Amino acid sequence: MKKVMDKLLNNIKFDKKYVLFSIILVILGILTGSLFITILNDTDKSIVIEYIESFINSINENKVNLNNFYNNIINNVIVITIITIIGFTYFLIPINLLVLFYKSFVIGFSLSSFILTYKIKGLIFSIFYIFPHMIINILLFSLLTSFTLKLSINMIKYIIKGKSINLKNYFNRYFSIFIFSIIIIFITTLYETYIIPYILKFIIKILI
Repeated sequence: MKKVMDKLLNNIKFDKKYVLFSIILVILGILTGSLFITILNDTDKSIVIEYIESFINSINENKVNLNNFYNNIINNVIVITIITIIGFTYFLIPINLLVLFYKSFVIGFSLSSFILTYKIKGLIFSIFYIFPHMIINILLFSLLTSFTLKLSINMIKYIIKGKSINLKNYFNRYFSIFIFSIIIIFITTLYETYIIPYILKFIIKILI
Protein backbone atom coordinates (compact mmCIF):
# COMPACT_ATOMS: atom_id res chain seq x y z
CA MET A 1 0.00 0.00 0.00
CA LYS A 2 2.82 2.39 0.87
CA LYS A 3 4.51 1.76 -2.50
CA VAL A 4 1.26 2.48 -4.31
CA MET A 5 0.76 5.75 -2.41
CA ASP A 6 4.38 6.79 -3.02
CA LYS A 7 3.94 6.17 -6.74
CA LEU A 8 0.72 8.17 -6.78
CA LEU A 9 2.25 11.08 -4.90
CA ASN A 10 5.28 11.14 -7.21
CA ASN A 11 2.96 11.56 -10.19
CA ILE A 12 1.06 14.40 -8.59
CA LYS A 13 2.49 17.85 -9.22
CA PHE A 14 0.55 21.08 -8.89
CA ASP A 15 1.18 24.55 -10.24
CA LYS A 16 1.32 26.95 -7.29
CA LYS A 17 -0.48 29.81 -9.04
CA TYR A 18 -3.49 27.62 -9.84
CA VAL A 19 -3.50 26.19 -6.32
CA LEU A 20 -3.39 29.73 -4.92
CA PHE A 21 -6.30 30.75 -7.14
CA SER A 22 -8.35 27.77 -5.92
CA ILE A 23 -7.56 28.51 -2.28
CA ILE A 24 -8.58 32.16 -2.74
CA LEU A 25 -11.84 30.92 -4.27
CA VAL A 26 -12.36 28.67 -1.23
CA ILE A 27 -11.77 31.58 1.15
CA LEU A 28 -14.23 33.75 -0.77
CA GLY A 29 -16.77 30.92 -0.70
CA ILE A 30 -16.44 30.45 3.06
CA LEU A 31 -16.68 34.20 3.70
CA THR A 32 -19.71 34.51 1.43
CA GLY A 33 -21.40 31.57 3.14
CA SER A 34 -20.64 33.02 6.57
CA LEU A 35 -22.03 36.44 5.68
CA PHE A 36 -25.01 35.16 3.70
CA ILE A 37 -26.96 34.43 6.86
CA THR A 38 -26.88 38.15 7.75
CA ILE A 39 -29.12 38.99 4.78
CA LEU A 40 -31.76 36.39 5.66
CA ASN A 41 -35.04 37.64 7.07
CA ASP A 42 -36.27 36.60 10.50
CA THR A 43 -38.42 33.80 9.08
CA ASP A 44 -35.52 32.23 7.22
CA LYS A 45 -33.29 32.58 10.27
CA SER A 46 -35.90 30.81 12.38
CA ILE A 47 -35.93 27.94 9.85
CA VAL A 48 -32.14 27.70 10.07
CA ILE A 49 -32.25 27.66 13.88
CA GLU A 50 -34.93 24.96 13.89
CA TYR A 51 -32.87 22.84 11.51
CA ILE A 52 -29.71 23.17 13.61
CA GLU A 53 -31.60 22.35 16.82
CA SER A 54 -33.16 19.32 15.12
CA PHE A 55 -29.72 18.23 13.95
CA ILE A 56 -28.32 18.57 17.48
CA ASN A 57 -31.22 16.59 18.92
CA SER A 58 -30.80 13.80 16.37
CA ILE A 59 -27.15 13.43 17.40
CA ASN A 60 -27.93 13.61 21.10
CA GLU A 61 -30.64 10.96 20.76
CA ASN A 62 -28.52 8.64 18.60
CA LYS A 63 -30.81 9.08 15.62
CA VAL A 64 -28.01 9.58 13.14
CA ASN A 65 -28.18 6.98 10.38
CA LEU A 66 -24.73 5.43 10.08
CA ASN A 67 -25.72 3.90 6.75
CA ASN A 68 -25.26 7.38 5.29
CA PHE A 69 -21.69 6.33 4.58
CA TYR A 70 -22.65 4.76 1.28
CA ASN A 71 -24.63 7.79 0.17
CA ASN A 72 -21.84 10.16 1.20
CA ILE A 73 -19.10 8.20 -0.53
CA ILE A 74 -21.16 7.81 -3.70
CA ASN A 75 -21.95 11.53 -3.80
CA ASN A 76 -18.32 12.50 -3.23
CA VAL A 77 -17.05 10.05 -5.85
CA ILE A 78 -19.57 11.42 -8.35
CA VAL A 79 -18.39 14.98 -7.68
CA ILE A 80 -14.73 13.98 -8.05
CA THR A 81 -15.50 12.11 -11.28
CA ILE A 82 -17.41 15.07 -12.72
CA ILE A 83 -14.60 17.48 -11.83
CA THR A 84 -12.08 15.11 -13.42
CA ILE A 85 -14.04 14.69 -16.66
CA ILE A 86 -14.71 18.41 -16.97
CA GLY A 87 -10.96 19.01 -16.84
CA PHE A 88 -10.72 17.58 -20.37
CA THR A 89 -13.54 19.80 -21.65
CA TYR A 90 -11.95 23.20 -21.25
CA PHE A 91 -15.13 25.11 -22.10
CA LEU A 92 -16.91 23.64 -19.04
CA ILE A 93 -14.20 24.53 -16.52
CA PRO A 94 -16.37 27.26 -14.90
CA ILE A 95 -18.53 24.42 -13.57
CA ASN A 96 -15.60 23.13 -11.50
CA LEU A 97 -15.04 26.61 -10.09
CA LEU A 98 -18.72 26.86 -9.18
CA VAL A 99 -18.63 23.44 -7.49
CA LEU A 100 -15.59 24.46 -5.42
CA PHE A 101 -17.20 27.78 -4.51
CA TYR A 102 -20.46 26.06 -3.54
CA LYS A 103 -18.74 23.52 -1.26
CA SER A 104 -16.84 26.36 0.40
CA PHE A 105 -20.06 28.34 0.73
CA VAL A 106 -21.70 25.41 2.54
CA ILE A 107 -18.86 25.30 5.09
CA GLY A 108 -19.18 29.03 5.74
CA PHE A 109 -22.96 28.85 6.02
CA SER A 110 -22.71 25.90 8.42
CA LEU A 111 -20.36 27.86 10.65
CA SER A 112 -22.61 30.91 10.75
CA SER A 113 -25.72 28.73 11.31
CA PHE A 114 -24.24 27.16 14.44
CA ILE A 115 -23.13 30.58 15.68
CA LEU A 116 -26.60 32.02 15.03
CA THR A 117 -28.18 29.23 17.04
CA TYR A 118 -25.75 28.83 19.95
CA LYS A 119 -23.53 31.95 19.83
CA ILE A 120 -19.99 31.29 21.16
CA LYS A 121 -20.83 27.68 21.98
CA GLY A 122 -21.96 27.29 18.38
CA LEU A 123 -18.57 28.51 17.15
CA ILE A 124 -16.77 25.89 19.23
CA PHE A 125 -19.19 23.19 18.16
CA SER A 126 -18.89 24.12 14.47
CA ILE A 127 -15.10 23.75 14.62
CA PHE A 128 -15.50 20.13 15.68
CA TYR A 129 -18.24 19.73 13.08
CA ILE A 130 -16.03 20.67 10.12
CA PHE A 131 -12.56 19.67 11.36
CA PRO A 132 -10.70 17.82 10.07
CA HIS A 133 -12.76 15.95 7.46
CA MET A 134 -14.44 18.94 5.77
CA ILE A 135 -11.19 20.89 5.71
CA ILE A 136 -9.34 17.95 4.16
CA ASN A 137 -12.10 17.48 1.60
CA ILE A 138 -12.19 21.12 0.57
CA LEU A 139 -8.40 21.18 0.22
CA LEU A 140 -8.64 18.04 -1.90
CA PHE A 141 -11.26 19.62 -4.13
CA SER A 142 -9.07 22.73 -4.35
CA LEU A 143 -6.07 20.75 -5.57
CA LEU A 144 -8.17 18.77 -8.03
CA THR A 145 -9.78 21.94 -9.36
CA SER A 146 -6.41 23.67 -9.69
CA PHE A 147 -5.12 20.81 -11.83
CA THR A 148 -8.21 20.82 -14.06
CA LEU A 149 -7.87 24.59 -14.42
CA LYS A 150 -4.25 24.26 -15.50
CA LEU A 151 -5.12 21.49 -17.97
CA SER A 152 -7.97 23.51 -19.49
CA ILE A 153 -5.90 26.68 -19.87
CA ASN A 154 -3.05 24.72 -21.45
CA MET A 155 -5.49 23.12 -23.89
CA ILE A 156 -6.82 26.55 -24.85
CA LYS A 157 -3.28 27.83 -25.41
CA TYR A 158 -2.41 24.86 -27.60
CA ILE A 159 -5.60 25.27 -29.62
CA ILE A 160 -4.95 28.99 -30.17
CA LYS A 161 -1.38 28.26 -31.26
CA GLY A 162 -2.54 25.39 -33.45
CA LYS A 163 -0.38 22.87 -31.60
CA SER A 164 -1.29 19.35 -30.51
CA ILE A 165 -1.27 18.44 -26.84
CA ASN A 166 0.05 15.18 -25.41
CA LEU A 167 -2.98 14.06 -23.43
CA LYS A 168 -1.31 10.79 -22.45
CA ASN A 169 1.01 12.51 -19.97
CA TYR A 170 -1.85 14.52 -18.53
CA PHE A 171 -4.04 11.43 -18.33
CA ASN A 172 -1.40 9.49 -16.35
CA ARG A 173 -1.09 12.30 -13.82
CA TYR A 174 -4.81 12.85 -13.85
CA PHE A 175 -5.48 9.21 -13.11
CA SER A 176 -3.04 9.32 -10.18
CA ILE A 177 -4.78 12.40 -8.77
CA PHE A 178 -8.18 10.75 -9.25
CA ILE A 179 -7.16 7.58 -7.38
CA PHE A 180 -5.49 9.61 -4.62
CA SER A 181 -8.66 11.72 -4.25
CA ILE A 182 -10.86 8.63 -4.00
CA ILE A 183 -8.65 7.16 -1.27
CA ILE A 184 -8.69 10.36 0.79
CA ILE A 185 -12.45 10.83 0.33
CA PHE A 186 -13.03 7.25 1.45
CA ILE A 187 -11.06 7.85 4.65
CA THR A 188 -12.68 11.22 5.46
CA THR A 189 -16.15 9.82 4.76
CA LEU A 190 -15.51 6.93 7.12
CA TYR A 191 -14.46 9.44 9.78
CA GLU A 192 -17.46 11.69 9.13
CA THR A 193 -19.97 8.82 9.27
CA TYR A 194 -18.68 6.61 12.07
CA ILE A 195 -16.60 8.86 14.33
CA ILE A 196 -17.87 12.43 14.09
CA PRO A 197 -21.36 11.66 15.53
CA TYR A 198 -19.79 10.35 18.76
CA ILE A 199 -17.41 13.28 19.02
CA LEU A 200 -20.25 15.74 18.47
CA LYS A 201 -22.41 13.97 21.05
CA PHE A 202 -19.61 14.37 23.60
CA ILE A 203 -19.23 18.05 22.70
CA ILE A 204 -23.00 18.56 23.01
CA LYS A 205 -22.95 17.25 26.60
CA ILE A 206 -20.22 19.71 27.47
CA LEU A 207 -21.38 22.82 25.63
CA ILE A 208 -25.10 22.63 24.91
